[in-house]
Amino acid sequence: MVMADNSFHPDNRLIDAMLSHVAEQGWRGLTVADVAARADIPVETAEALCPNRTDLLDMFACRVDATSIVDVGPVPDDPDARYDQLLDIMMQRFEVLEPDKVAVSRLTRDVACEPDTLLRILPQSRRSFAGLAGAAGYPDSGLGGLLFAKALALVWLATQRVWLQDTGADLGETMAALDRNLRRAMAGLAALPACAGLQISGPPGS
Repeated sequence: MVMADNSFHPDNRLIDAMLSHVAEQGWRGLTVADVAARADIPVETAEALCPNRTDLLDMFACRVDATSIVDVGPVPDDPDARYDQLLDIMMQRFEVLEPDKVAVSRLTRDVACEPDTLLRILPQSRRSFAGLAGAAGYPDSGLGGLLFAKALALVWLATQRVWLQDTGADLGETMAALDRNLRRAMAGLAALPACAGLQISGPPGS
């Protein structure tokens, strides 16, 4: 699928400016006005789109998620194929982030030191991983969806540590870690009484 060029959309300009600033100077102390100036957008326009600077992180997450699933096909009926589709989606998310690895690395470190920021971005994190689960045919609402989203978030955080150190062109270490972590999470979910009856089991050997 060919996506329209939205690089000049104010949202994307603000996201790109935020990433550029973070890569150079970090997240701490960054303001919406800083990002607006770097993006050459009136501060009033930026503040209307992002009343709080954490809204920039939410917008960034939404863009990454949308790009990660743009080429996803219909949900497979076969459980093994459905697992592979979820694995591919999660891996595609890392590949989408690869050009912004320096900024993501600094964000990971800086945001971890800001409890208020972590709390503000938690709802978007849940929406992100619920959306990725749903794109592969797994639960994305209700108790099952909540548990699945939390599990995927943990898988992401564990794998992200490997990805940040992975310098291979094919991200082979990241793929191996993602598969391993996702299999463990799926096995854990399948064992929960609250998930009984849900189609969440991974491939044989998980």
